[in-house]
Amino acid sequence: MHPPLDRPHPDCQDAVQNLKNCHVSRLKWKFWACNEMKFELDRCFREEKQAMMKRINAEFYEERANDDKLVGTNWEDYWTKKKIEKDSQNKNAEGSK
Repeated sequence: MHPPLDRPHPDCQDAVQNLKNCHVSRLKWKFWACNEMKFELDRCFREEKQAMMKRINAEFYEERANDDKLVGTNWEDYWTKKKIEKDSQNKNAEGSK
């Protein structure tokens, strides 16, 4: 299976068009007739997804670095500090009972 071909795929437009042309020009009962075009399309979609994930991850780490600057520490230190504060509050609450 592949994603909908009607959605824009700028990097894979040639592969999409080749597969559509193959489906039109070949007999439907020969389901293996367009395998090469399908393999090319799958390869292109895989590369497109990898590039998209690299971009998304780069944006995530960029945002996280900006958040760390705002907090003044990194998130691991922040959550460790919060956990210690919460644990001490729980101990104080248990001790006053």
